[in-house]
Amino acid sequence: MEASILPKVMIFGLFMFSSVLSKELTKQKVILLLADGLRWDRFRVDVPNLDEIEKNGVRADWLDGVFITMTMPSTYSIATGLYPESHGVVSNVYFNKTTKERTYSFLETLNVTEWYDTGVEPIWVRAKNAGKMVGSILYVGSWLQINGVKPDRVIPLAPYFWDNYALQDRVRDAVNWISDGFDLVLLYLNYPDFVLHFNLIEDEVSTASVQDVDKQIGYLFQLIEEKGLSDEVNVIIVSDHGFVDVDPRKFIRLYDYINESDVDFIIDYGPALFQIAPVEGKLEEVYQALKIAHPAMHVYKKEEFPERLHYANHPRNLPIIGFVDPEWHVHTTWDPSTDKVPGGNHGYDNRWMSMKSSFYAQGPFFKKGYRARPLESVDIYEMMCEILDISPAPNNGSRDRYVDMIRSGGAILTPRMSVSIFILVIYVCFVNE
Repeated sequence: MEASILPKVMIFGLFMFSSVLSKELTKQKVILLLADGLRWDRFRVDVPNLDEIEKNGVRADWLDGVFITMTMPSTYSIATGLYPESHGVVSNVYFNKTTKERTYSFLETLNVTEWYDTGVEPIWVRAKNAGKMVGSILYVGSWLQINGVKPDRVIPLAPYFWDNYALQDRVRDAVNWISDGFDLVLLYLNYPDFVLHFNLIEDEVSTASVQDVDKQIGYLFQLIEEKGLSDEVNVIIVSDHGFVDVDPRKFIRLYDYINESDVDFIIDYGPALFQIAPVEGKLEEVYQALKIAHPAMHVYKKEEFPERLHYANHPRNLPIIGFVDPEWHVHTTWDPSTDKVPGGNHGYDNRWMSMKSSFYAQGPFFKKGYRARPLESVDIYEMMCEILDISPAPNNGSRDRYVDMIRSGGAILTPRMSVSIFILVIYVCFVNE
């Protein structure tokens, strides 16, 4: 071959290689598995599959969730990278302070589009708008029209919350979707939360629930390995909040301290938080009465609520916001002879270690055997965007809190990349003959 042709051939070869390399570096996929209520310490239960991730991937000391540490606000913060005062999902129940409309349960709120469609872009919307294939299995809010967008494939939570959809089947479906070409799959497990609400943390059934979640995580990685997806799939395992046993004797009745007739609108979904809109002219009286009512209860006017909680500054919130300490529960009325606290709960101040949640990750984006410092749940959104090679929407997360867990720019030399390099080397050597 003439010498004048050699540079052109090498340039062409390098162009082809760069195209292959670019494709390899941007093809990484994500499975986000959210295990509801999996506390940072795993409740001191033996979890061998999570331990394996710690060896082969990353474990953070803990994940700082948002306040309030309830499922809807927390899962939406993970999906959007925003604090509740920014995304607007400030409770597990829908309410409208203008119309006085509200829901009374988590399940009733699942299909209220208005509660979630607040103008923000959760990860499934952002990814789909960027041309990615997105699926969601039971992840809160994902089956609703958000900014006019739904995932390409979605299984809603509402019909399956009472466990008509086995955990193993959910895991298998998630991996099958990735195998079918999906770039992002969100997978929600309502355990161990579902069991812990009706049992104490130390009960055998609670331990078994944590172990079952760990078993499904092992099954997830088994399927990924069997389908040859380990070089392209990043598994991120998080929880929305921690858990603590609630003491039946530690209750506070709001109407022991204020007159019901002074309340225009109240949200007391519990167990930890309440909001009140007093009738006109009664704000100061109600506030002062509750502020000194009980040492385990912390009451604020909305504008005086602690800024560190990133919660109060949203127009949906009511003028008075209060919360109680862990193990306590607050209600408008409560009769301990008939009203029962069946087990554990959450929703408390996120500074308490009992409310901290879990973070594990494994895949080509992450270092191996790395113990990371604590990060915040609002960081997960930007992390997923980076893996998927899409630009994030404005958010409250920080790359600085997770950058140390990234493996050399978030990419590794996969087998296909190695073959590409080998072919290029042989090609150039042949041309030089």
